[in-house]
Amino acid sequence: MKVAIIGAGAVGGLLAARLSATEAEVTLVARPNAASAIRRNGLTMVTPLNRVARLTPRVTDDSLSLGPQDLVFLCVKAHALRGTIDTLTPLLGPDTTIVPMVNGIPWWYPHRQPEPLADRPLASVDPDGLLWRSIDPDRVVGATSFVAVEGDGPCRIRHVSDQRFVFGDAGDRDNSAVDRVVTLFGQAGFQPAKTTDIRQAIWVKLWGNLAFNPLSVLTGSTLGRLCNDPGTREAGRAMMLEAKAVAERLGVVFTTSVDERIAMAAGVGDFKTSMLQDYEAGRRLELDAILGSVIELADRTGVDVPMLRAVLAMVDLRARERREAA
Repeated sequence: MKVAIIGAGAVGGLLAARLSATEAEVTLVARPNAASAIRRNGLTMVTPLNRVARLTPRVTDDSLSLGPQDLVFLCVKAHALRGTIDTLTPLLGPDTTIVPMVNGIPWWYPHRQPEPLADRPLASVDPDGLLWRSIDPDRVVGATSFVAVEGDGPCRIRHVSDQRFVFGDAGDRDNSAVDRVVTLFGQAGFQPAKTTDIRQAIWVKLWGNLAFNPLSVLTGSTLGRLCNDPGTREAGRAMMLEAKAVAERLGVVFTTSVDERIAMAAGVGDFKTSMLQDYEAGRRLELDAILGSVIELADRTGVDVPMLRAVLAMVDLRARERREAA
């Protein structure tokens, strides 16, 4: 099996490190500077048990050199997906499966869904429909991850906690490609699961992200602190309840309660959310996919979400002020 991983950030690095230990032919596709650094220094991974391993994954900055792949993992921020299209295209054969490992509501979410989605792209995550036109949703295996991983310096990643990934067909079909992905992740030592309702899994992950990622930027606090402080916990809970109303209007059935989901997040401990890491590094925040998309879906379904709108406005202003000060 030929596998390409686009993006050498924390998630892409983790997948490259772990999937390279399987029988698959795995290549990490990175930007020229990152590819050069990884070829020179390797990739250092710190495990949840603080064990340090130095690995030398196959890496390239030229996707044309690889040819068609069986699986392609897109491990970039949601707003950076548009920039991967030229890299992705040479990797596509007639049977290539694409697995976007992105936070928030993905661009393919309306695929094969009834009204008010009905295969209409979401402006918040795909403003002009470029992703919808360029990446056939029928190729997509949807994914969500509960793994906490962070960059820990050049060519170094820290896997903080958890091993869980959930995969399902973007069109809710019985797709053998999902089984191939689950098998591969199992061989790599992860804890993968197959679902017939990937959208429900996406909302369970998004529940925590849409509340505590933005609140972490506003407060500078870690996930554990936010979940255990009474004031920020209640603010996050209110945001999650608004999002739950939107998801249920779209037919999502939750088997986990809000409080159970907060407990899951609290269990990660004093971990900086990916959004706080991006804010501190001066990078663009994933606000459109994590909050903007839910607000757009609220508009489509007629659900009032004042708390989500207020928090988005505050975090967006904070991010713009940081950019202006840079």
